[in-house]
Amino acid sequence: MNEISWKQLAALFVVTRASAEMTVIPGELILYGPDRFWSILAAKLIVLILFLPAIFMSLRFKGEGFLVPAIRKNKIFGSVLAILFMLSLTVVILETLINLQLYISDVIFDNMLFIIGVSVISIAAYYGALKGFSAISRCSIFALVMFAVLMVLIASTASDKADINYLYPSFIRDGEYFIRSMLAEISSCSEILIFAVFCGHVRSKPHNAVFLYLAAALVLLEGFTLLYNLILGPYLDHLEYPLYTISSMSDVVIFQRLDGIDSVVWVFCCIIKLALCLCAAHNIFTSFGSSPDKLRQNILLAVYAVILIGIAYFLGTDKERYDTFESMTHTSLHILVAGTLIPLMVLIAGKKRTLAKGGSKFEK
Repeated sequence: MNEISWKQLAALFVVTRASAEMTVIPGELILYGPDRFWSILAAKLIVLILFLPAIFMSLRFKGEGFLVPAIRKNKIFGSVLAILFMLSLTVVILETLINLQLYISDVIFDNMLFIIGVSVISIAAYYGALKGFSAISRCSIFALVMFAVLMVLIASTASDKADINYLYPSFIRDGEYFIRSMLAEISSCSEILIFAVFCGHVRSKPHNAVFLYLAAALVLLEGFTLLYNLILGPYLDHLEYPLYTISSMSDVVIFQRLDGIDSVVWVFCCIIKLALCLCAAHNIFTSFGSSPDKLRQNILLAVYAVILIGIAYFLGTDKERYDTFESMTHTSLHILVAGTLIPLMVLIAGKKRTLAKGGSKFEK
């Protein structure tokens, strides 16, 4: 697998986080008022702390993700960590797929066609996963440019609708909402799982990508919140997909279909996020076995993806099931387990590679 630079990794993380923000529905994550400004800041500080075990792990086991030193220590130990990690990664993929099908059925297609839309996007993501981490990273640069262009277009066409009176000074009005919003924001930082898998594929200083990403994400999310409050104001509480709503308000002739551009950019970002998650799963699948069969591993990944699409459809087509699943994901437990606890266990118990001849395939 080809290596990338830490700057490319940071760009990749920003794209995946942007895809999650573009499908956020107010009521759980976004409400009108200043509270979310503070919850985002608190969440990013906490996420930085949660990243520390993975960062220290990447420094100790240079050139390797969490699984290799764990298996080298003990294959049973590595297998248990891999299963726990896959459960957490599965939650992230399911959440992405559910948001995908809801967004497609609500915004892009009608209810008759959204299964086709989910399938096509999932196939594209599967193909991207097979092409590998480096190829996904290169595509993310293009997606990031598209996203930046969209933001410029929105700023140039919606700035006249901003109302400074919608902003008012306050610290925290609703402590319960602050906690819910902060936990939901932490749960959206699935990039910590990707870092635990692919930190060994960054040419040097992978931890720099974390610092740049968190700083960029903080500015990006605070900017989104400011945009929502300035343009939508108190109507924000009653709208779904605020960024799409703002882009659809464009009244400049050449940009009358800015909401369509928003949908295209989001779909591209979503494909990259799904491809990245599936690539991480593929990396874990291929880490076991003395002589892994490439075709067999590709088929296994395809079966895994199809099963997840079915589960996502089951959860996403019933409001009660969807609300239950979302309430579970917003506890951030899967992020804590896979992104922090597992790297911490590897950091403590993992075994460094040796240079002795005749070692295992995990020794160099």
